[in-house]
Amino acid sequence: MEVKENLSKNLVKYRKSFKLTQAELAEKLNYSDKAVSKWERGESMPDLSVLKQIALFYGVSVDDLLAPPEDSVKPTLKERLKTKRAILCLCCLGLILLVAICGFAFIDILFPSIKQTYLSFILALPAYSIVLLVFSCKWKKRVITAIFASLTVWTSLLFTYLLLLEFLPVPPHNLWEIFLIGAALQLLIIFWTVYRKLKNIKPKNKKTKTEL
Repeated sequence: MEVKENLSKNLVKYRKSFKLTQAELAEKLNYSDKAVSKWERGESMPDLSVLKQIALFYGVSVDDLLAPPEDSVKPTLKERLKTKRAILCLCCLGLILLVAICGFAFIDILFPSIKQTYLSFILALPAYSIVLLVFSCKWKKRVITAIFASLTVWTSLLFTYLLLLEFLPVPPHNLWEIFLIGAALQLLIIFWTVYRKLKNIKPKNKKTKTEL
C-alpha cells in the first residue's frame, strides 16, 4: 500500500513542521488522537472529506498528502502568509524609523536652537508599539496584543514625561506620577486578557469518528 505509506509519512512530516502534537492536531480536526496515531502509523486512512480538511489546514493539496514525501517540507499556505506578514510589518517599522530620522535631521538643520531633537526617536517607540498592536489585533494574537498594548502605554507615557520635562519652564517635582496612569492601564490590560482567555475556553467533548 504505497499510497497509505506516503500519506502516513506526509502526515507526520507536516504535523511536525507545524510543531503540533497528535492530540493538538486531533483537537483541531475534531477527531480522537488515537485516529491520528493510526493514520500516521499507516494502520488506517481518513476518508476523502477528512483528507480535504487536513490539506486545507496545512495549506497543501490532497495530492501533496498522497505523493511520495520529499526530504524538505514544501512551504505551506500558512508559512507563506506568515512570511508576508513579517515583511509587511518590517516595512511599516522601517517607514517609522525613516520618518524619525527625517524629523531629527530637518529639525536639527532648520532649528539648531532646539536641543531636544532626540525626542523624535523617543516618539518612534510608541509609534512602533501602535503598529505592532494593530497587526497583532488584526491577526488575533491575544497574548502578543496584550504585550504590545502594554508597550504602547508605557512608551507613550515615557515620551509625554520627557516632553514635559524638557519644555515646561519649571517641571513639577511630582511629574513622575504620570506613570501611575500606566500602572492602572496595565492592570486593565491584564484583566482584559485573562477575561478574554477564560471566555474562549470551551469544554472538551471530543467525539471519536469512524476511521476507514
